[in-house]
Amino acid sequence: MTQFESRGTGTPVVLVPGLAATGEFFAPLARELAAEHRVVTVELPTRGPATVRQAAGQLAGVFDRLDLNGAVLLGWSLGASVAWEYLDRFGNGRVSALVSVEQTPRLTLAPNWPHAAFGGLDAAGVDQLRETIAADQAAFAEQLVRGSFAAGSEPDPALVRALVSEALRWTPQACASLLADAAGQDYRARLAALALPVLLVHGAKSQVYPTAVGPWLADTIPGAELRLLEESGHLPFLEQPRDFVRTVSDFIARSVSHV
Repeated sequence: MTQFESRGTGTPVVLVPGLAATGEFFAPLARELAAEHRVVTVELPTRGPATVRQAAGQLAGVFDRLDLNGAVLLGWSLGASVAWEYLDRFGNGRVSALVSVEQTPRLTLAPNWPHAAFGGLDAAGVDQLRETIAADQAAFAEQLVRGSFAAGSEPDPALVRALVSEALRWTPQACASLLADAAGQDYRARLAALALPVLLVHGAKSQVYPTAVGPWLADTIPGAELRLLEESGHLPFLEQPRDFVRTVSDFIARSVSHV
């Protein structure tokens, strides 16, 4: 059964973390949003082989179990891919708006597609990352967490240690298999067909997505809003928490009828 945590009352806001991340990454954000909303933090599959489709199915199970309706679905990094997969498979009957944070619709390079992870991830790079996960998961987690902060920044060592510790709650098998599956997905055409309010939040100093993928998404998704947080990398909800909460809260107020 998928793990989740629910707090607060009001419009549901469902938070989906990324690869090698847990709901604890969202802890400060969840506390802030729960002052005015019902915040449900969902965990991705952290053990055994995993796929984006499987994760989306488990997310649907949480929606059904809690009978969530009119929810704002917020996915960060690979969690955004899970949110996109959920909407593609299950529709937006239970979702009133989408917040997509720091993700690309295609993780690897392709002809006429420069917006790969890290600016240049290809199939060989995916295989190398999987080998690193299998050989030294701790080193992979450290590299991933440190590289998620803004270029040129010096993140708090205590925060880095805490996030790495959370990343190591994943098994290497789950991390490597979900990465490989996500690398085989391409959501470009499906995102162009979205029919609900969408907010895109990206870090202007992201090292994970250093190209202009945010503007590409804003041009592709009908009516999507784009917010670039100037001092953030891949973790805008931790790097600029006040700006992030204000941006998301304002979007919810404009886009959703509170219940």
